Amino acid sequence: MTRRSAPLSGVVALGAAAAIALSGCTAGGGSAGSGAGGEAAPAAGAVGDVGTSGGGDAGGAAAAAAAPGAGAGGELAADAARQVITTASASLVADDVAATTGRIAVLVEGAGGRVEERAVQTPEGGPASASLVLRVPADRLSTTVDGLERFGAVSDVTVSATDVTAQATDLDARIAALRTSTDRLTQLLAGASSTDALVAAESALTQRQAELDSLVQQRSLLAGQVQMATLTLSVQGRAAAPEAGPSDFADGLGSGWRSLVSTLGAALVVAGVLLPWLVLAALLGAAVLGVGRLARRLQRRGQGAAVPAGADGDEAP
Repeated sequence: MTRRSAPLSGVVALGAAAAIALSGCTAGGGSAGSGAGGEAAPAAGAVGDVGTSGGGDAGGAAAAAAAPGAGAGGELAADAARQVITTASASLVADDVAATTGRIAVLVEGAGGRVEERAVQTPEGGPASASLVLRVPADRLSTTVDGLERFGAVSDVTVSATDVTAQATDLDARIAALRTSTDRLTQLLAGASSTDALVAAESALTQRQAELDSLVQQRSLLAGQVQMATLTLSVQGRAAAPEAGPSDFADGLGSGWRSLVSTLGAALVVAGVLLPWLVLAALLGAAVLGVGRLARRLQRRGQGAAVPAGADGDEAP
């Protein structure tokens, strides 16, 4: 069974609840303001005639009725303008780690993302593992995580969101101010009437332009982090299940018989490997023995032929 510590659906539900709460607060504020306007209208109409007072009440009621809708629209616009960086992590257990990482890359690229980092470890005597850093469009993160379940068991899914709206707004304001400043310095540089003024304007323009380029780069990086969520994925290979031992006499007998057959088979293999060498050794041994016997026979015959000269009688006087 797949267990997720922080499902994506929970994060989405939490965000929806917060949006509803904020919308209710905004609508309440709008209604109060409209009521105040409705009371001020009759007071102004009292200076004229009664008919004007009635029109003021109708206008105040219409404003009060329209205020909640305006507040909801402003809340939706505020939600749309929010800048959120989403990061997630998950673990996956698969049979073939190398093949699974390739399939994950295809899945991510199909969703419009990319693989930023990939590291595969294949230790000897143990299951392989891999670590992936994926960049996925933020609006397709949930679909991508759900798609990982086709490749194995997904667990330990965590999702976090960081609101960087204030940081993005600050960068936008500073960029706008620097652009205005560089435009003015460009105009001053074009209309400089002296060398000192020209050098001062050029130096200030160079400094402002460097600051502007740095802020634009930071804003671009922030926008990329908001647009593309980061998913850190750990892929672990399945460990081989240990073989269960015999549970009763029949299992033990079968295990012993299989062990005997395996041992005899191994012995036959060894005998088959050694047989040619044994035949060769026997032939060489027979040849050596034959040569030795022949040498001893020749030696005996030589000794019998070499008889001493005085061996058959005495030496003549």
